[in-house]
Amino acid sequence: MVRAACTIVSLNYLAYARTLCDSFLRFHPECKFYVLLVDRLPKDVDLSNEKFELVPVEELGIPNFQSIAFKYDILELNTNVKPTFLNALLARGIDQVVYLDPDIFVYRTLDSVFDALSDQSIVLSPHALSPNDDQSELIVLSCGVFNLGFVAVKKCAETDRFLSWWENRCLNLAFNEPRTGMFVDQKWINLAPCFFDSVKILKNPGCNMAYWNLHERQMSQDGGVWMVNQSNPLEFFHFSGVSVDGGEKISKFTDRFNLTNRPDLRSVFEDYRAQLINHGFRDSSTAKYAFGVFDNGQYISRLARSMYAANLERFGGENPFSSSSKFYVWAKKARLFSVRDSANSYTLKSYSKGDPRLRLLNGLLRAALRVMGADRYTVLLKYLSHISILRNQSDVLIS
Repeated sequence: MVRAACTIVSLNYLAYARTLCDSFLRFHPECKFYVLLVDRLPKDVDLSNEKFELVPVEELGIPNFQSIAFKYDILELNTNVKPTFLNALLARGIDQVVYLDPDIFVYRTLDSVFDALSDQSIVLSPHALSPNDDQSELIVLSCGVFNLGFVAVKKCAETDRFLSWWENRCLNLAFNEPRTGMFVDQKWINLAPCFFDSVKILKNPGCNMAYWNLHERQMSQDGGVWMVNQSNPLEFFHFSGVSVDGGEKISKFTDRFNLTNRPDLRSVFEDYRAQLINHGFRDSSTAKYAFGVFDNGQYISRLARSMYAANLERFGGENPFSSSSKFYVWAKKARLFSVRDSANSYTLKSYSKGDPRLRLLNGLLRAALRVMGADRYTVLLKYLSHISILRNQSDVLIS
């Protein structure tokens, strides 16, 4: 039985991959660990002495890869090549492979995972195993029932069928668009237990513990072993959204839990942050993303990617990263270029009702309601909701 584990990173997450690899190999020294690099390795960077085997993404042989690498941003591309990578590893003669997000740390042998693969083909992990408050459950409904920071498969006909289906969806239609029902590779997996047989839903609280299920899980130690709810050994913790310099904050995605109101987590967070630093976080975290710019160095905005994705028939057939391509010329004329994308850093908490810009905008909308009436005003808002999805900006920018 040949077993392996893997993860996927761009260069800025290299320290995470090293940390995860060490934690996995500590308990599985007989296994190999693979890292798919969704980036290009600079000539002055040598990874030949790493404990993992590096697989450059372009070696996967994905058809029209340049087009896919352009239409998807860094999060989308890293997640959406996952089924292709798993397929490639199984083709190497591996019988069972476990995918783990790079910000995961392994605390013991993954017994429950490999035990599940003994009689099942696909193993998935739910975000949570018990009800939470309604707002938290709405987030899970938006992002997906299962967390795809973890998935395990074994080589068999049913896995082949599953990965073929999943790969097709990921490479063609898996944007980070929760409002259109999509959330990269993850949302599609809601359908997997319906479409495929031999799917194990792993309800082990010691697996994939993370900020999204802290409402149901407490940590403690028993004889030097980390336990969850005093009943299950902790197999792996998912440090999603962690900051090395985060202080009491455990994740950029939540304010509900922190190290003050969850002191049971302090030790593991302090150790994990130290491990990241020891594995080169300070050097690797600032690495530039190779697929983040045109060949002349111009930053590719998310709006530009969305316009390309929505108009593949018009702009396909040539290298979209080229500054001499039809798309580059059109995007420059349409003023789609910027030096950064800051929209993701804004939430409803970022806005102040006293902001004069918001007061002006809200005033214009109130005026529109008075002029148009409730029915036509609602139609207007429906259209604005439609074009607020960046791929739908074609209706505005392309006549």
